[in-house]
Amino acid sequence: MTVMAVGQEPQVGTPDSGPPTAIEQALIERSCRATFTDAHQVCLSSQLNSLRAEFGRDLTRLSGAERRALDSACNRIRTEQGREGYLDCLGAQLVALRNRRPASAATDAPALPRPSMRVPSANPAPPAGQVSSVSGVWMAAAVVTLFVVAGGALLAVKARRAAPRKCRVCGEDAREAGDVCQKCQQAAEASRRAAAERADHKRAQQEELRRRREEEEEQRRRKARQEEEARLQQQEEARQREENARQQEENARQLEREEEDARRRSQAAVASDEVFDAYAVLGVPKDASKEAIRTAYLEARSKYDLDHVSHMGAELQEHYQAKARAVDRAYQMLTK
Repeated sequence: MTVMAVGQEPQVGTPDSGPPTAIEQALIERSCRATFTDAHQVCLSSQLNSLRAEFGRDLTRLSGAERRALDSACNRIRTEQGREGYLDCLGAQLVALRNRRPASAATDAPALPRPSMRVPSANPAPPAGQVSSVSGVWMAAAVVTLFVVAGGALLAVKARRAAPRKCRVCGEDAREAGDVCQKCQQAAEASRRAAAERADHKRAQQEELRRRREEEEEQRRRKARQEEEARLQQQEEARQREENARQQEENARQLEREEEDARRRSQAAVASDEVFDAYAVLGVPKDASKEAIRTAYLEARSKYDLDHVSHMGAELQEHYQAKARAVDRAYQMLTK
């Protein structure tokens, strides 16, 4: 429903002869857009008169609460549907507001001068019956105009709804719901998938870089541990070599001391004993059997084998040779 139905009674003259304001022009143009060319100007004048008779010039008779109600109802539609939807909403709200007003509201509001039905003063005033018939003709014309305009508005709304929407991206027809065509939707979806793939690829690269850094760090720590273990092993081997060398030196000195002691004891025994004692040389009692004597002989020969002192000094080797000869002499003496 549009603003053209606001006035219940068409006005013969205009309450305010001034030109329509911007909002009045928009409302009456919206109401009369479906009329034919010949009746367009008549429709505009009739709508302007009805609008001003009910709400005043530039809607000045609207109260603050009524203005806030109009803004609350139509501002959202202006955001969603634009100027045409806003004007349709405003016209419908004005019609509803006029219908809600009580019959006495017209007397409460500042009265506009009713258009004069009189002819110039030179002619007598028309009778009351004639005035009534003229008013009825105007009411019938207003009703017919109302139906014509309402039908035209309904057709225009249907045509606007049936008309394909324009894509706000490429400007082509958007046949489906929404303000973006199917091609642009597919392009946007492809762009979104590509962005998601790039983000996934970037995350994968970052994860791979982090994994490589962790592997490099682990290899560095493992290499450091291996180097430390190798260093400790080298130190342990060097210590073992030093320990073995010291042990060998100690063994050699101990053997030299033992041999020196044996040599001294042998020399002392030879010097003190004028008679060669075969039993003492072999270390067996005088009542020993031949088997015991042979066993003692073999042990003595093994003990004084020259191979034991082949790497030592000549004096020690000579002492071993003397011991070996004494062992042989003692065995020969006891086995005759």
